[in-house]
Amino acid sequence: MSEWRAEDRRALRNILILLGAFFVIVQINRSSGGVLANYLSSHRGLSPTDIGTVMGAMFFASAVVQLPTGLLFDRIGAKRTLVAMGMVAVCGIIVFATAESTWALIAGRFAIGLGHGGVITAVYLIAMGWAPPDRVAQATASLVGIAGGIGGVLATAPLEMLLSEVGLTTTFLVIAGLTLVLTFVIQLTVRDGPASGGVKRDPETFAQSLAGLWDVIRMPELRRIYVMGFCFTAPFMTIGGLWAGPYFTDVQGLSHEQASIALLIMVVALHVGTYSYGPLERFARSRKRLILSAVALEAGCLGIMAIWPAAPIYVAGPILFVFGCVAPFFVVLASHARSFVPSHRAGRAITTINLAGLTGVFVLQTATGAAIDWVEATGGSPETGYRIVFGLVIAALALSALAYSGQPDTPRDPG
Repeated sequence: MSEWRAEDRRALRNILILLGAFFVIVQINRSSGGVLANYLSSHRGLSPTDIGTVMGAMFFASAVVQLPTGLLFDRIGAKRTLVAMGMVAVCGIIVFATAESTWALIAGRFAIGLGHGGVITAVYLIAMGWAPPDRVAQATASLVGIAGGIGGVLATAPLEMLLSEVGLTTTFLVIAGLTLVLTFVIQLTVRDGPASGGVKRDPETFAQSLAGLWDVIRMPELRRIYVMGFCFTAPFMTIGGLWAGPYFTDVQGLSHEQASIALLIMVVALHVGTYSYGPLERFARSRKRLILSAVALEAGCLGIMAIWPAAPIYVAGPILFVFGCVAPFFVVLASHARSFVPSHRAGRAITTINLAGLTGVFVLQTATGAAIDWVEATGGSPETGYRIVFGLVIAALALSALAYSGQPDTPRDPG
């Protein structure tokens, strides 16, 4: 698509508005960990390990589903895959809403993760179908930044208030109903690209698709990107998406309501950063340097928190705000990977990055929950537990960045 026609631009804008509304719901589920951690602890009596497992189950499922959805994206298209998986998410939200046991909560979150695991990739691929290559990251970042920011905000103080007023069951049944309606509207109105263009898919057999997936997974050019993918979302989802809520109550002494407002500010930071990465990616001379700079800032912020976990809120708050701003570099990493693969295999490449990233969320959320449990069992202070949490995330960032630092910016000229 050499020129971006006005009608295509308008069509993409309308599609992104609808997908943005859907992503708001997705982000409520993804970003509600901090509020739900407090709720499940106080109302259901779950331990930190149980909470980490319940919250992490969604991200583990999202990791599990990445490779199958990568095949579906490249074979049947982003819209059809998104709709089919959206129905799975609806079922998961209903199970979570009506759960009476920890295992039922885990099962519900797992199904939600299966259904929502490919949403960002679907948005990225639909944007690829409608926009010129140099506008794809900006379009995707704009949607994720704005819609994700709204959903993230709703997952903090508003969700805390709703849970207090009507409880978990009613709250999540309403979310299930909204998800169902939006999935139906997407089925009726969204297309993967203009009738005359869009992302081309080869008429591969299923065996050829699997072979293509394996080819993408083992591409030497992408291995370091996959390692960096382990930390594209895990640091924030472990800190801001899970343990920041308990940290604000246990260490900072805030009430649940005050903690939810602090979480809201962190989520705003996340989506300010997400929105900003679109234009930054477009104008940066090096995607790799942009990502490594972001990782260095993340590690620096968490290093201060690990050394001084009981820092006053007027110190800890701004540090965690900066951490949230620099954390969401996914669109830059996706664009970096995209430059090494053909269009008809882009879905498989991006979902493989998602596989690494969502596995990272599950591993870090589960490991940090076990660490906090261990500190409590041995009589340690809350500060010690959160110091370990910050340290584990720093270690993951450092190891991923070390591997990624050897990644070339662009494909090498075979000649």
